[in-house]
Amino acid sequence: MTKYNSPALDKGLDIIEYLSMQAVDQSQTEIATGINKKPNEIYRMLVCLEERGYIIKSHVSGKYKLSLKLYYLAHRHPPLYALRSAAFYPMQELAGFSKQSCHLSILNFDELLIVSECSSPGPVSLSVEVGSRFPLFNSTSGRIMLSQLKEEEQLIYLNRNANFSDLNEVDKLDYLSEIKLVAEKGYDFKESETTKGVIDIGVPIYIPEINILGALVVTMLSGQVQELLGSDKILNKIKETVKSIKKNLGIDL
Repeated sequence: MTKYNSPALDKGLDIIEYLSMQAVDQSQTEIATGINKKPNEIYRMLVCLEERGYIIKSHVSGKYKLSLKLYYLAHRHPPLYALRSAAFYPMQELAGFSKQSCHLSILNFDELLIVSECSSPGPVSLSVEVGSRFPLFNSTSGRIMLSQLKEEEQLIYLNRNANFSDLNEVDKLDYLSEIKLVAEKGYDFKESETTKGVIDIGVPIYIPEINILGALVVTMLSGQVQELLGSDKILNKIKETVKSIKKNLGIDL
């Protein structure tokens, strides 16, 4: 990737990022030291950022701190809207590549919520309606999400599900072992417990920057499994799609 020099912009962003990590107001000299610049090099940047409302200068101490403008700008685009927008084209590409439907779900309270779906371009399409909610227990997406949590957190969610609570201790341990295996592999591949004759394969999508824990899953008819999973092409494409989604969000560049 070609790197273009933009010294003024770089200094402005360095100032913002530096102030975001400070617990107390910072003087011009302290900021300059913190970003390895001389005080006179950042004077105009400080004036500009103050005029645009990104930082605030104390009338008493003359020191600077971040304003709430960045917070306001970030919340003009809710995380869920940003995620769906970032996932739209990568998921279309995934569906076209695999010739199968795919869906994106997130952890929402004690359930998983379908937030985006892309139907297969083929004549037969398996789809999940956006906005649908499913229990975490006994679902591919649920196992994937749970696999990203610590065991004590997994049990908090699972114990709220009546079907899991009714299991005997051996079956509960077996289910936790399944989740552990998903965590070790980094993906899940299993027949759907909600739709017979359908195979799900998916990977986690964890975006702590916007507090999102989800799963991206491709669904396929069981009769097509051998043809489609003769190699790791689909699994690799799903992982690549997750990377594309994060890149569209400005994460993991």
